[in-house]
Parts: sequence; structure tokens; C-alpha cells
Amino acid sequence: MNQEALQKVLIEMDNQLNKSRAELSMVNVQLDRVHTNLTVIESTKSRLNKLCEPTETVWQGVGKAFVADTTKSYLEDLQKDSKQFKETESSLNIKKNYLTTTLNNTIENMQTIVGKK
Repeated sequence: MNQEALQKVLIEMDNQLNKSRAELSMVNVQLDRVHTNLTVIESTKSRLNKLCEPTETVWQGVGKAFVADTTKSYLEDLQKDSKQFKETESSLNIKKNYLTTTLNNTIENMQTIVGKK
């Protein structure tokens, strides 16, 4: 392989490496947000179960207003939200695994190319 072609390959690989690192960083931020939301949901569910009866009225914040709802209904909504966040967490973990593998493979390939030179 000539020197110019080798440089082009390494530059392209470096671009891919930087792109993968940026995407991995974004996925980690998204996972942190999902974990925070799941923690809030679990804490809220736990407190509501301890403090309220299923038929009691709770006030749910919606933007700048509050809406009255039964504890049971609100807990069901929280369960749905929790399920959605867990699905998001699962897909983000798959993406994180893919990006980590891509990152490691790119680094290994770059080291192999530079080692051959």
C-alpha cells in the first residue's frame, strides 16, 4: 500500500473513532437520564404505596397546573412510564455495546495498520 492511501485509511478510521466516541458519550448521558427517571418513579411509587390508599386523591403536576387523580390510576401511569424507560434502557444498552465494540475494533485495526508500517 502506498503512503498516501495509508494516510487516507487512517484518517477515515480516526474520523470513525471520533464519531463512535461522541455517540458513546451521548448514549451514556441518555442512560444516566433514564436511570434518574427510573429512580424517581420507584421512589414515588414506594412513597405513594406507604402513604396513600388506592382510592385517595393525589394531585399530579402537569406543566403549570395540577390534575386530581386516584392513587391507583397514578400508580398505573407510573408503571407504564417505568416500562417505557426500561425498554429505552435496554435499547440504549444494546447501542452502547455496539458502539463499544466498534470503538475497540477500530482501535485494534488502526494499531494493526500502524504496526505493519
